[in-house]
Amino acid sequence: MTVTLYQAKAGDGLKKAGMKRANTFFQTPKEAVSEALALKERMDARYKNAIQWEYDGLITGSAKKLKILKGYLDGDRNSSPFYLEISEVPSAKETRHTPPIQPKKMTLKDQAVIDKVEQFLN
Repeated sequence: MTVTLYQAKAGDGLKKAGMKRANTFFQTPKEAVSEALALKERMDARYKNAIQWEYDGLITGSAKKLKILKGYLDGDRNSSPFYLEISEVPSAKETRHTPPIQPKKMTLKDQAVIDKVEQFLN
């Protein structure tokens, strides 16, 4: 039996490296977006809230690999972007469900991102 799971990843534009919790898979896209927003909070704290996120930007990619939010350090669009990504991971075996990290603060813009992703994937 194949089960579709989701994984959240955040890309650090300055270090040019990805952030994710190892071996964490989620059953719904909403849980994965929640995890991605918590990773966004960590990046914001690391860079002292200097990342300007483009909440009005388009969701790009396919259903298998979806970039949901993009941001730039100090708004410099010539720099490497920071991003939040949701990936669809087919799993042939049962995996243990991991609860997502919940963001400490949820803004209306963050909730709009969750709604856009759910609408895109459903």
